[in-house]
Amino acid sequence: MPKYRYNCTSCERGYYIYLGMTEEHIKCVHCGEETIYKVPEMPFIRRENNSKGDRVGDKVKDAIEENRALLEEAKKKARNNNWEPNT
Repeated sequence: MPKYRYNCTSCERGYYIYLGMTEEHIKCVHCGEETIYKVPEMPFIRRENNSKGDRVGDKVKDAIEENRALLEEAKKKARNNNWEPNT
């Protein structure tokens, strides 16, 4: 379940709360007033290894190149086959 940060303008306190993506939260857990707003936050992405060659973008590029080579090989095989329709 996602964790969201809310601040209250009435009591000027903030808190985190776990909510489902379709659930609504409208009252402050401290004062009960309907004067809260969700604080936008950037998601935290944990990296296992910060070395230059281990970046996500590099892995994506490698996967694209690998699949591109497989596709070219499949195209060559298809061109070499003489496909004739069944009559």
